Amino acid sequence: MSRKSILTFFLWLCFSPIFATTIVTKSGRSFEKVTIDKVTEQEIEFVDTSGIITRIRKDKIQKITADANETIPELLTDESLPTGALEKKKDPNELPEFSFLLSQSLSNDGAFQGSDLFGERQARRNKTEYKDFYEAYFLTSSVEVLGLPKQFKFGLTIMNPLVDRTNTDADLRLQSAPGGQDQSNLINASLRNNTLLYDPNQVKTRKEKNGLPDYLFTRAMYEHETKLGTFSAGFLFINANDPIYVMRGYWIIGWKPNFLPWLNPQFSMNNKMLNDYGGIFQGTHNYRLSFAHEFFKGEEFRITPSLVIGYADVNDNVDRKKGISDISPKLQFDYLKYFFSVNMMYRATPSLVDNASYTPSEGVYADTNSNDGKVTDPSKIYGYQNQIIVDAISQYSPNDLVKRELISHHQQQHIIHNIFFYSLGYTIKI
Repeated sequence: MSRKSILTFFLWLCFSPIFATTIVTKSGRSFEKVTIDKVTEQEIEFVDTSGIITRIRKDKIQKITADANETIPELLTDESLPTGALEKKKDPNELPEFSFLLSQSLSNDGAFQGSDLFGERQARRNKTEYKDFYEAYFLTSSVEVLGLPKQFKFGLTIMNPLVDRTNTDADLRLQSAPGGQDQSNLINASLRNNTLLYDPNQVKTRKEKNGLPDYLFTRAMYEHETKLGTFSAGFLFINANDPIYVMRGYWIIGWKPNFLPWLNPQFSMNNKMLNDYGGIFQGTHNYRLSFAHEFFKGEEFRITPSLVIGYADVNDNVDRKKGISDISPKLQFDYLKYFFSVNMMYRATPSLVDNASYTPSEGVYADTNSNDGKVTDPSKIYGYQNQIIVDAISQYSPNDLVKRELISHHQQQHIIHNIFFYSLGYTIKI
């Protein structure tokens, strides 16, 4: 590199944060009033007036010019490769053009660290078996605050179910409280004796609290760039409008290395810090490793495959099991402000959710084997048909051991390893 080129590049690095730039891609897409923050051998990173960071490959850029009414010092112009026009100092009182980045999408299910968010609860509510694809449709609304200092990130995500929000009578029992003991024998005894032996206002069918809940995810992060990559730390809190749901809180530490930019690797540790559910999950950790690559970056149409691998250490403080919680690939298609994604969650270690803390056990016999990969099938617990089968097994079994095994075999199913879901939505700045 010549002495003049070195001087030009040095001056560009020094003054790039304070001059306005317009970047035009070969596809005709234009980014105006942006500031170039970083240049690597393959990419240019820039930020717009709202604080949104974008990275584009150099070979996708048509030209970089000064914005209207801006001038560039002659020494800072290098036409051999887009090195950027630069921006004048802004008025410190000037507000960003946009305040929020809003994203909304429709999905049929969702997942978090190996746990299903809506589909499996819907199966218990509607007395259907667990499966790999649900129709538990919900609307996701995410808001990212723009205009913050580059290092700070703050956002909210709300998930609102569109189906099965109401409570239902799932156990079909006559009882004095939701989920209570079946008291049908009192009704039968009253009919036989022709005497009322119970209070009709107390013993009746009741709805269990099984409607699909709303979720609120709140996250705040701080990022710090170093020669070893970008380190981040922050918090994630999860709330639900369910009386039995206790807020979950995570202390998150992350690292995005500056190598393998094509794969965009990121590593994070989600550390459970709140004493919820009697401390069952307090102090547990989930390590997350992700990879992603955006094809046609900077174009109107883009394709982004990604992969997230999670490792639980441990799943809870009762079983204290370790293993891969989930392997979650995703394929997303973007066109302008719209996107469509196909997702899958694979439970590589199903025993992590093989207990009552994750999957309720409501059969005739409690599911005490947390290593057999089986859970209670919601479709085989309640109703007259299942009761007839249980009564028949009880009558013809030669002993209690055989009866228990046969009833458990009837009422259980294997844990679902793969859960599929999709999302369709849009993203805008407001």
